[in-house]
Amino acid sequence: MDGITEDMWAPYKHLYGVIQSALNNPKAVTSDLELCLKRYKQNFTNFLRNPPKSEKSRSQLRNAVMQDGIQLNGQSRKVQISQEIVDEALILSDMFDLDEIFAVELLCTAQRQQMHHPGLPRGLVAVLLYYDGRKAMSCALRDIFQVVAGVAWSTELPREITYLITNFSQSLVDDTNILGRLLELLTDMDIDKESLMLTKNRAFGSKKHQNRVLGMYEDIRKSLAMSLFNWSAQRGLPKPIAIRLLQYLANSKAVDASGCIDDITLTMLMALLYSYDTSVLLHNENQSSYTSRLPIFTDQDFAKGFHDAIYGQNNWQSPRLDCIIKYSFGLTLASLRHAPSNLQAAAGDIINRDEQLIDEALAANIFGFFYRQLLEKEIVYTTEFFYRRVHMLITDFIDFMHAKVSELRGRADESARTVISFTNEGLEPPANLDTNFELLMLCVAKLYGDKRSCINLCNEYWGPADSNNGNYLKNTSRSVSLFKFISLASELLPQTLFKSYLKMLTGLTRTKFSARCAFNLLKNSQSGTSTYAVSWDHFFTALTNYYNNVRKELNENSGTGDTIYRSRAMPRSMTQREAEHLLAVMGIIQSVTEYDEISRLMICEHSNWQTPQVLLGLITCSTPLVLKAKLLFTLAALAKSKDTARAIWFHLEESQIIPTLPVASTYTQSSLAEEIEQNESRLETYEMSRGILHLLHTLMTTHMPKSLGVGSRKPGYDAYFNFILDTILLKFYNRAYKDPAEKWEVGAKCLKLLYFLLATYQPRASDFLEQRDEHPYPGYHIMLRLHIKSDMLRLLLRLIEESRERLDDYNDFRGKEFLEECSLYALLMLEMAVSKQNAFFEAHSTANCPILLSGLNRMLLDLNPRSRKPDYVLNITKYVTYNSWLPRHTLAAIKILGAVTVLPNVAGQILTMYAQGSNEKLEIRQGFVECLEMDCNLPPSHDELLEQLNLINPYEGAAPPTESENSSSLETKKPLRIELQIKEAIVELFLLNLNQPLPNFVCFLLGIDVLRDFMANEKQQLGIEMNCACLNSLVLAQEKYLEKQRNVDEYCEHTAHLVERIYNLLYGLCANRRTSETILRYFRLSCNDFLLRHLNSMPFRHPREEHILHAMSHLLNCVAIEIKLAAVHGQTTRYNLLCDILLASNPDPQQRNIHSLPLELTQPTSNFYGVDGTCVGDGAINLTLMQEHALGLHANRMLDCLTFDSHALSQPRLEFFDSRLISQVLKDCEAPNASAAAVSAACSGGGSQGSTSLINIRKLHDILHDELRMVQSTIASGQRKAITVEIATLLQHGIEINRIRTHRWATLNFMNAWCQVVQILFSSMPEAVLQIAVRRQYIIDIIEKILMKVQPMQPLIEISIQITETVLLLLANLRYCCHLMEDQGMLDDQNRDQTTDSNGGASIAPDHGGGGGGGGSVDGVFMAKMAKKSPIFGNNNGSNNNIRFILKKLVEWIMVSEVKSQKLRINLYSALLNCLRIVKRLRSDDHLGYHENLVSRLDSSRGYNHLQLGDELMQQKEMAAEVIGAFGEKLIDTICHDAVTGHDICRMLALACLDMISELNAVSTLSEFITVRGYLKNILDSLAKSTEDLCGILQPVPDNLRALYVYESRMSFLTRIAQTSVGAHLLLGERVLGVLSNMRVYDMQPDLKASELKRNFPKEFLPNIDERFRAILLPALALCDAIMNSLGSTNMSASLQILNFLFAHIDMVEAMLRSATPFMDLCHLQQLAAITNLFARTTTHDVTTLEDGLDVQNDMELRCRLSCLQQLMIVVFGRFTVSEQSIRQMINQQQQHHHQHHHHLHEYEYDESQQSLHIKYFLDIAANLSLYCRNAVTSHEKDGMTSKYLLTTMINDITPLTGKSDGKKLTAIMHTILNQLKGSIGYYLSQKSIADNLLQQRASLPNITFGPNGKQSYLELSQRHNEKRSELMQAVFIAEQNLYLLWIHLDFYLRNAVLYIQENRNAINESNLDPTNLSVLYASQDEVLQLKQLLISTFNETFCTQLINASEEYTVKCKGFNASLLRRIKALVQFAPVQEQATILYRK
Repeated sequence: MDGITEDMWAPYKHLYGVIQSALNNPKAVTSDLELCLKRYKQNFTNFLRNPPKSEKSRSQLRNAVMQDGIQLNGQSRKVQISQEIVDEALILSDMFDLDEIFAVELLCTAQRQQMHHPGLPRGLVAVLLYYDGRKAMSCALRDIFQVVAGVAWSTELPREITYLITNFSQSLVDDTNILGRLLELLTDMDIDKESLMLTKNRAFGSKKHQNRVLGMYEDIRKSLAMSLFNWSAQRGLPKPIAIRLLQYLANSKAVDASGCIDDITLTMLMALLYSYDTSVLLHNENQSSYTSRLPIFTDQDFAKGFHDAIYGQNNWQSPRLDCIIKYSFGLTLASLRHAPSNLQAAAGDIINRDEQLIDEALAANIFGFFYRQLLEKEIVYTTEFFYRRVHMLITDFIDFMHAKVSELRGRADESARTVISFTNEGLEPPANLDTNFELLMLCVAKLYGDKRSCINLCNEYWGPADSNNGNYLKNTSRSVSLFKFISLASELLPQTLFKSYLKMLTGLTRTKFSARCAFNLLKNSQSGTSTYAVSWDHFFTALTNYYNNVRKELNENSGTGDTIYRSRAMPRSMTQREAEHLLAVMGIIQSVTEYDEISRLMICEHSNWQTPQVLLGLITCSTPLVLKAKLLFTLAALAKSKDTARAIWFHLEESQIIPTLPVASTYTQSSLAEEIEQNESRLETYEMSRGILHLLHTLMTTHMPKSLGVGSRKPGYDAYFNFILDTILLKFYNRAYKDPAEKWEVGAKCLKLLYFLLATYQPRASDFLEQRDEHPYPGYHIMLRLHIKSDMLRLLLRLIEESRERLDDYNDFRGKEFLEECSLYALLMLEMAVSKQNAFFEAHSTANCPILLSGLNRMLLDLNPRSRKPDYVLNITKYVTYNSWLPRHTLAAIKILGAVTVLPNVAGQILTMYAQGSNEKLEIRQGFVECLEMDCNLPPSHDELLEQLNLINPYEGAAPPTESENSSSLETKKPLRIELQIKEAIVELFLLNLNQPLPNFVCFLLGIDVLRDFMANEKQQLGIEMNCACLNSLVLAQEKYLEKQRNVDEYCEHTAHLVERIYNLLYGLCANRRTSETILRYFRLSCNDFLLRHLNSMPFRHPREEHILHAMSHLLNCVAIEIKLAAVHGQTTRYNLLCDILLASNPDPQQRNIHSLPLELTQPTSNFYGVDGTCVGDGAINLTLMQEHALGLHANRMLDCLTFDSHALSQPRLEFFDSRLISQVLKDCEAPNASAAAVSAACSGGGSQGSTSLINIRKLHDILHDELRMVQSTIASGQRKAITVEIATLLQHGIEINRIRTHRWATLNFMNAWCQVVQILFSSMPEAVLQIAVRRQYIIDIIEKILMKVQPMQPLIEISIQITETVLLLLANLRYCCHLMEDQGMLDDQNRDQTTDSNGGASIAPDHGGGGGGGGSVDGVFMAKMAKKSPIFGNNNGSNNNIRFILKKLVEWIMVSEVKSQKLRINLYSALLNCLRIVKRLRSDDHLGYHENLVSRLDSSRGYNHLQLGDELMQQKEMAAEVIGAFGEKLIDTICHDAVTGHDICRMLALACLDMISELNAVSTLSEFITVRGYLKNILDSLAKSTEDLCGILQPVPDNLRALYVYESRMSFLTRIAQTSVGAHLLLGERVLGVLSNMRVYDMQPDLKASELKRNFPKEFLPNIDERFRAILLPALALCDAIMNSLGSTNMSASLQILNFLFAHIDMVEAMLRSATPFMDLCHLQQLAAITNLFARTTTHDVTTLEDGLDVQNDMELRCRLSCLQQLMIVVFGRFTVSEQSIRQMINQQQQHHHQHHHHLHEYEYDESQQSLHIKYFLDIAANLSLYCRNAVTSHEKDGMTSKYLLTTMINDITPLTGKSDGKKLTAIMHTILNQLKGSIGYYLSQKSIADNLLQQRASLPNITFGPNGKQSYLELSQRHNEKRSELMQAVFIAEQNLYLLWIHLDFYLRNAVLYIQENRNAINESNLDPTNLSVLYASQDEVLQLKQLLISTFNETFCTQLINASEEYTVKCKGFNASLLRRIKALVQFAPVQEQATILYRK
């Protein structure tokens, strides 16, 4: 309160707000109210007295402009003011006699409030605030006087509040004479003078402003008068005040426009009447203390003094006010006669003057005053205690004045006889006849018969036994007196009293009980007891006689016998008295039948009365219009039952008063259309039009028979609709009216009926057909006319426009309520039409109708011909500003606006409709803000039609309006309060336009600056107006709800739904790319961190309710976006704060993360929204809305609020309906939930989208009841009720299904949001936020919580899928954390040891939290505990247990979950893989070397070494293997089943799981199991069947690559199996290589030359054909390699099958070998390396066997290919010669290619890794070729040296090898081998130093730094060193193989050269020589000599030493073998007997 400005407005508004809060929320603490009353008691003491003008203040104000400013209340420094403010302040001071400083403060407040009053300047706003403040003060006094304990009423407030207010009020009355002040104010306040003063000072603005000011001034007067009345009614008035009030009334002459006393005077009159009221004595046996303290009882002089004052006041300005005071005071004295004796003493001597007072009042025609003045005032009926006081004035007279009533009845009889005698004589009756009894009956009729009355007290007149009024039930004598009064009035009733008596009965018949009593009274009356019999028989007999006589005359006058010689007789007309009596009879019939259904049925179905026929017949006859109208209203009352409505429909059809058939007769019966056109239009009164509309409305809302008119015409209601439209609706607007209000009443009734027809219409395609058996439903014609440019649409828009113009004046006028009703139904019709537009258009399209429909929402954007602007939408939107008193109009306008803005770009178009800088759009936005901030205490709507047609959600139950049968058994909801509907409609409007282009009208309403921000580029941050914007109101609504939930544990479904929709809107704004950052920044900075506080308050109360779940899900989606953006923008502090909220694990709600909140959130400061600041402090932000008993993380506690129902709803047992057909019907009635679909369409960008299917209960209801109607003629009479019960059961079953589905859908949405938050939280978490160990533990906790909370198989499978996705992602993060902890664990130990050493042994827990606000404290505590545990996994046992639990649960889920969703299986297998990879990490040799190096550096004294590390890792693997093994073959069978039958991705993951299980060796018999069960066979069959799909992948543009990925998974799994000897044997047994051999896809090698040309083109998303082919081929080659590795090259079967595979695809192999060159693409080199590897390893002596076994005739082609293959291998061997030059040339050429094609693309730069791969594959190919050549020359039996296996023998043509056609074979071969040998040794020597240097760098690295960067450097150096080491090993291997080749060739040639020189041919075994190549020895002496010299120069001492050193260092086994070969080579060269001129000739 200290922050409230001390002006003339804010304090009073605050006071009134506190009082209202205390009264509306009585459970709240009363301290605020007590403090507020004490603070403002001085204001009550000087009630509405302004601080007077002061010369001091005025001079101070004038000097403030020239000086530094002025000191205002509540300001710490002076405020600068302008001269303009000073001038305005002086004007206000002079106007209101107000202190000048207060005037300045009022102007400052007006400046701040100006945004809420668009278009008004500051001064006019100040005037409004001044009167608003005085009004608030007056209302505050009125309310506290109303709460005062007293005698008239009691409140339900707590005793403390009542006691506080009563004492405070009593002290005001006793100490300050506030009652006198009220009288003084009421005397002085004159609205005319005030208006003149304001006009003179130019304090009036627009008409609207003027009316608002005068309206508030009038409200002040009313509040003052009501304050006086409240005190008088509760406590009475002291004698001086009562006398002053009497004098005021005597001098008052205020009357309203109708000539009656005004409301304020009437209120003061009631206050005076209550000041001496003694009615409390009648209904309180035990008199309270307040009764005895009434002034009338306590003041002995009160009665006498007041009596004297009455007679002392001679001059009364308002006539007859004295008579009512005398009358009431006389009744008070009469009541004192019946009071206890102790109370009678108060009256003293004047107690006997009661009759005198009554007589004087009667003489003054008191009942005439009642009838013509008092009972004409609406306030009498709307104010309960006014009504009760008038009721007591009449009943007291009847009860206390029996004799006087009898006397009046006698006078009435005399007057009746006088009137009759004078009438019989033909004279006018005298004017002075006594009419008091007649007026008394008319007063009773008027008082109780007016439908405006707020309560029904008429039951007191119908006897004590049946009276239901508790206050008078015990006073039986009073009830008897009242009932006797009715009997007295009916005895010997003269004709002059007949009408009055019936009117009295009609007025007393306003309840069901009174209607039954009246019916019985008239049914039992005897005709002989009165002059005019008052009975039903008499009534209906007279009606029948009238009808027969008039009809007979009509028939005679219209007979066919009339000719020109015979004129028609003049009919006799009904006399006026007869018409009046018939009107009275119609009144009692209407009243009884309206309220009592039994009486209605008896009257309508009485066979002698024939009520419907007679009444309709009288309408057709020549009767007065007023009687016809009354007949129509009576028929409407009779039609309120279904049975009576059906009868009246057919009688109406028969009567033809509304023609439905073509008329052929010349003289027709009376037509209502003619009556309206000819008579009503002439008289300018339209009561009959209102009657027929009322009748048709009642008939149509009660029952509309489908067969109406069948037989005589086409069934339907088109004639009635056309009558309403053409005769009334389209003409009513332009007709003349005596009473202007009747115009709008007729229009309202007409539109109300049309709205009903439109609301109950369901569009069907059959409606558009021209050939129909019946007319369509009337709603079709309305819809059709509203979607084309019709007169009806133009009329509705005109009505809306005119209503808007008249309502804009904010002025009262006659008929305003009917105008508002008329505009309401016009808006409702438009709203209903646009809501059904899509269905109508769909039916129109289905029927292929030629009618052109424009669409209502589009036509509303057309030009208005009156204004020539497209302002229809603006006129409709304007109704939003009338929300305070026309809330239903506001709701309709918002819904229409929502339907219009759905159109593209319309939201922006609407914004442009408003002129630039106009105030109208600001008023509209202010109207929306007021709607969103609307209080929840609006008066409920009493329109039964709107309540009936406020169509309940068809998915939630309740029968449609036309079917009420059995609807009571269904679940029905309370009607949604109008203010909640408005708020929800606004939110829906915003949701629908979230994705509209910016700027638009919705952005303007939300407060986004559409004029500035959207003109800039998209990078500019948007701005939000901090005041007067809907976004602020939305946030405020959420804050209020959150605060309410903290204090009140009650659930309101409608409020929760609204809260959900607002959260959904906020999420939509957060998800919108353009507004996301702006909204989130607004939440953080302007809303006191809205998201964080609401997140911390989760879970909300009642979390199992679907709306609450949806709300929490939307909030979590917003939080997820906030987390993601915080990570993207590097907001570590923000991220840490969110983590502290989500990962808080403290179970104490009072200590929940206070350390993590920013300073501004932990301090209770004044909130922008006016919410108590403690909501973000210690007492509120940590107070959860749900009682939390579960420990654990906050994220886990949110998960605890969910309930997962696993049971399925069983169908009820049915006797009459077929269960299978019912299931199909339920399925047919399913439809997507419209609201969820709208949300999913409006909001995008994350979260759960789509909607669930619900059963349309309305459609199900119609289907079942249609079925019942079809069989009702064939079923027994007693079965209908049983079938109806079953129908209700089925409908209830459908409702239950919908409830379960919506709850499951809400659960899914919450799970989606929760999972999204968790996933983003850990996936985007920066390294500096949480330490790895802490993060790992949090992830484990959440995974375990999920696995324990959720069952694997949910009824809604999407829940299981979402859960498994989250588990998968969390396991991936857990895997990362575990691996990172493992990498950092030993480093932390090392650092810890260093820290310990440097600190003298003190152990300090490390803190790597970094940068984050508060995260370090949590992490520090956690890591302090972790420091005592294992450096890698923490507590090893705990870690194993956690992983064991998670792994076990995952395996159980896999076993339990059925194959309902492949996505679920995919997630489970992926999660299992990640979990297994945690315990079985894939590590490269570099990583292993790094850890070994690091472990070796740890202090051995710690007892931790690499053996311990290995043991822990081994324990992890053993644990995983144990868990997997526990499930055994069942698990393997499940996985294998998915691997062969599941979805492609599921197959891939299942195969990967099998691969991982095989790697862990968890199931030792895995290979045998899958083979025995046939799974391996199935995999191979699937592999064979996939050939065509794989071939399709090699098309230029394949459909997809799915088959490739599955193929790779299968091959990977087969390769894993082949890595064991058993698995390889099983694969060979299953003929895996045979399957591969038959796959023709391997033969589809793309053109290598074309591939080489395209190899450097920029890469695309789709791999090129060459890459796709290699992706298919390489896995097959890898499988062959794995088999060779497992079985060895000695396994002849394996080698032969691999060779067969290669030979099966020999075209591909030959093509690759032919094009082989070192300058090939890297991928081609990889392929060539794989092929040559297989050939090299399989070329053993078995090849010889294979060649020898070939059939020369049949396998000649294959033999040729084998020979060609050998030569190609040797040729390729020559191409891949290792040398520095060749490698450098290869690298340079590759770089040139890349620079030519990718010089502008950084990602395609030729880096060192690609160079390394090129060198690797080059050396691999050279090594494979060298090995092949060695195997080729040694693959024979060692029985002797032959030439068959020499390279010189194998190759026929050395041209490809040398590039020369005349080259020598021996020289070419030997040069190739020598070059390979020298080049490999040379490359070895050049790279050896590089490798040593890398090793030295790595060794020295730990001495420099060994942090995270050091690890990366270590791994990079290790990788480079290992690559170099591999290159060196390959170079040595190549050298070894070529050294052997050199030796074997030298050995053959040099030895044979010696033999042939000695001509020792016998020494040569010629049979062993190759007969086809005997020229092997044909070499010249020079050639051999050159070879020898080359060898001598090559094998010098240096080269030999280098060769021996390289061989010794990098040869694993047989290290001396190379030295032996070298010695032999040297010996051969040295001792070879070669002469220079000798020639070696060999001839056979």
